[in-house]
Amino acid sequence: MPKSRKTTDARDLSDDEDSPGLALVKGEKGSHRSMWEALLQLRVLLPYLSHLAPLLERTSRVSPAVNELSRGMEVIQSGSRELETLTRNQTLQLERIEGQVVHLEAAHQLSMEENRSFFVEMRAFRRWMIRITLAIAVLVGATAGMIAYLLLRS
Repeated sequence: MPKSRKTTDARDLSDDEDSPGLALVKGEKGSHRSMWEALLQLRVLLPYLSHLAPLLERTSRVSPAVNELSRGMEVIQSGSRELETLTRNQTLQLERIEGQVVHLEAAHQLSMEENRSFFVEMRAFRRWMIRITLAIAVLVGATAGMIAYLLLRS
């Protein structure tokens, strides 16, 4: 029975191909029948495709402008990439500078504290020196007074 089936299928195909009113039945994938069916279905689109052909020729004439436009877009994209790279680099530089500024602010605050303590110590030293100078002046005056008293008495 399997042999008779094969011959029947072959007869069916030959009958369908010869008949003018071809019934479009979905065939198996990869078979010649499905390819012919697709071609017959595309036959309806031929008038539309003939109208589209001049439009395609016109677009081929416009292609230099499209090429220029695509080149311009490529230039813009490369410029955009360069700007992104520059922005990233500047962001990194700004972060480094901000780190340095924070470090400098800390160093400045430390320096200000040291300056304040130095000026406080200098004021204390100045007061002490003024007191010592006054004490020495009093002692020099007392010594001069004693010497004058001793000279006058003798």
